[in-house]
Amino acid sequence: MITPEEFPYIKSLYVNDCYAYKNFNIELHDYKPFSHLILTGKNGSGKSTILKAIHRHFFLKLDTLPRSSVQGVISIKDSIKVNEQTVLHNEIIPQVVISFSILHEINNGDRGNRPMRPQEVFDLYLYKDKIYSYFSAKRASEVAKVDAPSKETEFTEQMNTSDSTDFFIRKFKQYLVNQKVDQAFSQIEHQNAKIEQVDQFFKDLESTFRKMFDDNSMRIEFVRSNYEFYLTLSDGRRLTFDTLSEGFSAVLSILMDLFTRVDLIRKQVGDYGYNPCGVVLIDEPETHLHLQLQEQVLPLLTSLFPNIQFIAATHSPAVIASIKQATIFDLTTKESRTSEETAGRSYSDLMISHFGLNNEYSETADSIINQVNNVLNELGDKPDEMKNALQKIYDENSEYLSPTLKVELELLIAQQKAQQTAHQ
Repeated sequence: MITPEEFPYIKSLYVNDCYAYKNFNIELHDYKPFSHLILTGKNGSGKSTILKAIHRHFFLKLDTLPRSSVQGVISIKDSIKVNEQTVLHNEIIPQVVISFSILHEINNGDRGNRPMRPQEVFDLYLYKDKIYSYFSAKRASEVAKVDAPSKETEFTEQMNTSDSTDFFIRKFKQYLVNQKVDQAFSQIEHQNAKIEQVDQFFKDLESTFRKMFDDNSMRIEFVRSNYEFYLTLSDGRRLTFDTLSEGFSAVLSILMDLFTRVDLIRKQVGDYGYNPCGVVLIDEPETHLHLQLQEQVLPLLTSLFPNIQFIAATHSPAVIASIKQATIFDLTTKESRTSEETAGRSYSDLMISHFGLNNEYSETADSIINQVNNVLNELGDKPDEMKNALQKIYDENSEYLSPTLKVELELLIAQQKAQQTAHQ
């Protein structure tokens, strides 16, 4: 089993070209044993492009590239800083260059040693029990119908394929059915350890779903006659994976994939308390989510899978403010921040300081504030007219005023009324 200190987490990215922006380095903060990475920026700044480029690195079709003589790992040492001259081969300049926390080199024949490509690193037997997955922004838990149990090799053979994420999401119910069947046979054969392991798997799954639904009484029920699983909520609703809202489906799709991978690895290493290491890419973790779930999604994932490095692209201040041990990089400004500068910050503060808005208010509120300022500037020496003008703005816009703005405007009106009375 590999430990976080021994695993090659991503340490930096050099972006040669992400269409909108070129030739810059994204250096992750030196958290131990790794830093998460949150990419932000305006639409078109390259967030999704970079995630896709990282994903392609792990599934290059090597037979289309110039061949090198791979004679095994020559050395493992601290990674080097990547610069814009770094190339994969003489003929190929990758869109994004990945630098790991641990550099692996291989013999490149007469050319000497060269750094291993990301795919070559992750293909090493040393890291066979890793987690890797990529979730695009367009995702949903489209779970296939189950007609019968299947062999577990159906899942283990998919672990390191380019389309494994879609497979594990689609086949999640099949995996749960297999677990139940395996548990039934274990009971017949009096394999108590195996029974307890499956019980714990479903307890962990149920506990996670309860957090996601904010329902401590939610239960997962299995109906053997039709191989169906029901999520029974405390208010009486009985949902299947196919009847969830798009928001819950978007989060559940990530959980489906990672729960399956972690369980398979724990079986392979024979340790059901083991937390595998790995790298997971998520494009817009806030997709379809209410603000409360946006706050919870990354803390939930990082607590469930503590040895996984999450690399996410987001537009949400709720996501940015929710995560610890992360580097937040804005692709528009090229500014980098750490969790200490963003975690726990108010959303209004982040919208101004990180997302570049002029203030914390909406354009509607800005328009009302401008009207008030114009009245104050033009009628500063006419308290009677000013009071009437401010009262008109208040009456016409009261439905659109936040409690804070409403109080401030009421105070201005009261002040003008007091001045008017004093003059009389």
